[in-house]
Amino acid sequence: MRPALLSALLALATTGCAAPGFEKLYPGMTAAQVADTMGKGPARAQEFTDGSSAWYFDEDHCVLMRDHVLVAKSTTETRTAVRTPVASLKDQDKAWCGPPGTDGRREQRLETPFGTFKGTVDPAAVTEQVRNSVRNQKVPLAAPPASDGGQATQPAP
Repeated sequence: MRPALLSALLALATTGCAAPGFEKLYPGMTAAQVADTMGKGPARAQEFTDGSSAWYFDEDHCVLMRDHVLVAKSTTETRTAVRTPVASLKDQDKAWCGPPGTDGRREQRLETPFGTFKGTVDPAAVTEQVRNSVRNQKVPLAAPPASDGGQATQPAP
């Protein structure tokens, strides 16, 4: 087999392993059809006040169900912001299947030889935090003003 074809097949196989059948899901499928296509039910579900529910098959694949019908699906999108030999920073929009008007979750992951750190790093927020901390610092006066009419005194030997 050609190396390019082999690489393509390997990439296709690895993307399908996490949630086999997910790419075959489409809006309008019933809950039974979704479970049958996925080969299982969701690993967890989240109910919303509008009557819809999110079915999560893993951290990176979910579907939004309303009245037992699939209305949307989502996968985690990963962008590598920085990759060095020492560390890498990955920026992810996590899979989110909430009703319209709700926001998903963004996560950044810093991987170093010392460990992995998860969180959200907002450069604008960090810059503003530094500016505010610098503004709030009070610099003490070097010496109080002389109270004897402006004449300096010499220390006694």
